[in-house]
Amino acid sequence: MAGETVVVATFRSRLDAEIAAGLLQEAGIPYVIPSAEGIGVCPLPPGASLLVTRDRLQEARTVLQTMREPEE
Repeated sequence: MAGETVVVATFRSRLDAEIAAGLLQEAGIPYVIPSAEGIGVCPLPPGASLLVTRDRLQEARTVLQTMREPEE
């Protein structure tokens, strides 16, 4: 993925981030979920961030908004 990446959303678990990433993938938006492996020996707090390139940020926010809106 070329370009500066920014956090589009944070989640309580990596699983939640993977579910959201599936929506981005369906929309053709490249994403990254950084791995905490190998960063240090101290346990890290749970959760995961979902990153996209700055030029796709607004589009990604729009796609992820569908996760929060109930279907009618």
